[in-house]
Amino acid sequence: MAVEQYRPVLQITGFQNSGKTTLTEKLIHAFSDRGWSTGTIKHHGHGGTPDSPEDKDSGRHLAAGASAAFVEGAACFTSNHRVPGGPSSA
Repeated sequence: MAVEQYRPVLQITGFQNSGKTTLTEKLIHAFSDRGWSTGTIKHHGHGGTPDSPEDKDSGRHLAAGASAAFVEGAACFTSNHRVPGGPSSA
């Protein structure tokens, strides 16, 4: 017997440099303060394979408290996760 679980999904879209990542960071902080775990998926639409998360949006998501940050683009799907008990990303 499968246990049904529902998770809300929030999609944020906008023009370049319109504040999407800053809004996402604030939401991650707010959700974390409520005890909710969060994960993000970002589309990398700039051509080529996505870079490592440092100094990128996915790294900012992790530093804000996301449990996982995924990046999709150029037929590639990368994942970055927080390790429980590991060093802080902040």
